Amino acid sequence: MDHDEITLEQARKSASLKWTRYGPGVIPSWIADMDFPVARPISELLRLLADSGDLSYAPNMHEEPLAQLFSQRMQNRYGWVPDPSGFDSMTDIVQAIYIAVAVLCDEDHQVILQTPTYHPILSACRKMNREMVFNSLVPAGNGWQIDFDQLRDCMGPRSKLLLLVNPHNPSGKAFQKDELETIAGIVLENDLFVVSDEIHCDLMYSNAGPHIPFASISREVAERTVTFNSATKSHNMGGIRCAMAHYGSESLRKQFDRFPDGMRGGSNAVGNRATRIAWEQCDDWLEYTISYLEANRDYFVSFLQREMPDLRHVPNQSTFLAWVDCRELHLDHDPAEFFLKRAKVAAYSGAQFGPGGEGCIRMNFATSRSILSEKLERMKRALSEIY
Repeated sequence: MDHDEITLEQARKSASLKWTRYGPGVIPSWIADMDFPVARPISELLRLLADSGDLSYAPNMHEEPLAQLFSQRMQNRYGWVPDPSGFDSMTDIVQAIYIAVAVLCDEDHQVILQTPTYHPILSACRKMNREMVFNSLVPAGNGWQIDFDQLRDCMGPRSKLLLLVNPHNPSGKAFQKDELETIAGIVLENDLFVVSDEIHCDLMYSNAGPHIPFASISREVAERTVTFNSATKSHNMGGIRCAMAHYGSESLRKQFDRFPDGMRGGSNAVGNRATRIAWEQCDDWLEYTISYLEANRDYFVSFLQREMPDLRHVPNQSTFLAWVDCRELHLDHDPAEFFLKRAKVAAYSGAQFGPGGEGCIRMNFATSRSILSEKLERMKRALSEIY
């Protein structure tokens, strides 16, 4: 288990979307896949399933131990005790977001979003004709701040749903308890539902403290909160597609039950079993990976400060996705296009993440140190050619 051993040549052999979307000379730094192999117990499970030929249907969520396992994990790690009977299975988080928007917010209501935000959330609201109201996060010193006055000003008679990404993607912010309590107060005052996407909750760094589930703030908050989670990001199983929803109240569950089970997707048999293995047997892999990612984050921050000081970045408290402000470069076009063309490094354009994202990029640092170094050196050389 040595992530340093991954070379560029090895990574290029991947058949993943990450490594095949762009040309052979491009280093991808866009989608939220790690370049690391999964933990050995997960790979052994997949090998066993293939060898046995057992790819049968998974049990229903309420009939098998995954919900109980997740509830116990949340209690042990974060002090939250979600009722196992409140769980539901979904194919993946993006699907769950679409369903939540449809169920909890009518077309004449508004969705509150904290931008920049995970771009499929924006796509879901646009495609489903929901009006979005934006509460922009503000970089300040070594962190990101919530403009609570502006968040309160967002509220109106048509405000219905707050879509919270906790920990936050793409900023890498880990919300602190006092911040979540203030958000909770605003939610209660304005009678909002909350969807809390907590898929990155296990990827917290030493400068952040433990993750705080939004539904753990109070019983009143839990009753209006749907929490989405999955092992796919923390254990690098994005292609598995297995997610879960937790309804904080029976009334919330009944609203989702307006969509038949078939539309919610149900449990993926392979993903279901892999998730159980991840949460039961792979915390040593997770701890090692978090330590490696934190060192990569520090290397990334140091390199930018030393070699590319015009690129502004607030160090991550969570996730492996770095938000980089390139506006001081004064480029004539999108920085993602610039770095793809001139450096052959493929990052996500910040414009996809909502208002305020223009002139920024999102970069993935979940790779070996040698590959991370190579992509940063390429970016440095590309900038040296124009300045």
